[in-house]
Amino acid sequence: MATRGTGVGGFAKGRAFVVDDLGQRNPFEDIPPGSILVAKTVSLSDSTLIDFKNVLGMVTECDPDGHVCLLARGIGIPAVVGIEGCTSGIIRGDRVIIQNLDVIVNPDLEAVNTFDRLRKEADTQLSLDLQ
Repeated sequence: MATRGTGVGGFAKGRAFVVDDLGQRNPFEDIPPGSILVAKTVSLSDSTLIDFKNVLGMVTECDPDGHVCLLARGIGIPAVVGIEGCTSGIIRGDRVIIQNLDVIVNPDLEAVNTFDRLRKEADTQLSLDLQ
């Protein structure tokens, strides 16, 4: 599955941590390191419950108040919003790639190689050679 959304572009590769029931005491508990957070949306009050040191990127169905994009920019991670049905189409543990504003779920080897090449090119463009 590959879809395009809007939001804060960037590069991230990790395992999906899907939150589909916000009625739990803390649905964001136990986010493992290297996770892509997948949820309907993330509010500012939700963000206080999230351990962002374990989150490499975010994918949400909507961002009605712009909080997801605001959080992502502030933390420096990519966030793709507007991915209809992401909480039902992505399963916890799926491999997820965020490539600019594209989300690829369970990518094949060619998609992973393309991701690695594009990320390396972007890293090269952002780094400064001060020697």
